[in-house]
Amino acid sequence: MSIKTVAIFGGAFDPVHQDHVRLARLCLDLHLCEEIWFVPSPDRWDKKLFASAEDRLAMLDLVVGDDPRIRISEMELNLGDYRGSYVSMCTFREQFPEVNFRLLVGADSYQGIPHWRDPLHFFGTEFNGPQLLKEFELIVFERRGSPKPDMQEHRAKGYAQMFWVGSEHGFDGKFASSEIRKELFFGRGKKPEGLDEKVFRYIQEHEIYRL
Repeated sequence: MSIKTVAIFGGAFDPVHQDHVRLARLCLDLHLCEEIWFVPSPDRWDKKLFASAEDRLAMLDLVVGDDPRIRISEMELNLGDYRGSYVSMCTFREQFPEVNFRLLVGADSYQGIPHWRDPLHFFGTEFNGPQLLKEFELIVFERRGSPKPDMQEHRAKGYAQMFWVGSEHGFDGKFASSEIRKELFFGRGKKPEGLDEKVFRYIQEHEIYRL
C-alpha cells in the first residue's frame, strides 16, 4: 500500500495572505506532498492573536476554495492549549498512521527548531525540537533575510530529509501577516498588497483589525 504524503502548514494565519496560498500550491506542484493541511493555532504564549479562531478559519476557507488537495485542520484548535509543532506532528501521526507527514516551515524559523519545546513543559532544557528534526521530514521555504539551510549539515546531524522551496522555484516569501495587519489598522480602508480580495471583504464586513 502506498503511503500518502501530507505537508502540515501551521501558523496563526492572522490573516492568511497570498504567499501562504502560493506556497501551498507550489509545494503541491513540485510534488513535495500530495496534500497540504493548513493548521491554525490556538492562543499562543509567543504570539498575540488579533482575529478569533472562527474568523481565521473562515478566511482560510475563502482562499482554499474547492481544491481537494488542500484541507483546513482544526486539530490544534481542538487541543485547547498550544503545545508546539512536535506535539502536533505526533498527534497527526497517531491519528493518521497511514500518512507520511512533513512539516512546512520558513527559513527564519529553521535555525531555532533545536530550541523548540512544549510550552506546557517549559523547564529550561526540555527541548523537543531535535526529536522533531529526527522523526519528521521538513519542507523549508525562503524568507527574505534568512539563509538557505545547509542540506548536508542537516543530514549529517542525523535529521530526517529536508526539502527546499525558494526563489529558484518562483517563491520569495515577501508578505507577512504582521505587516498586513499594520496596513489594515492604519490604512483607512485600503486593501494591503498580498491580501486576497475575498479575505479583505470579509475583514471589512466583520470589522476585524480595527483600532
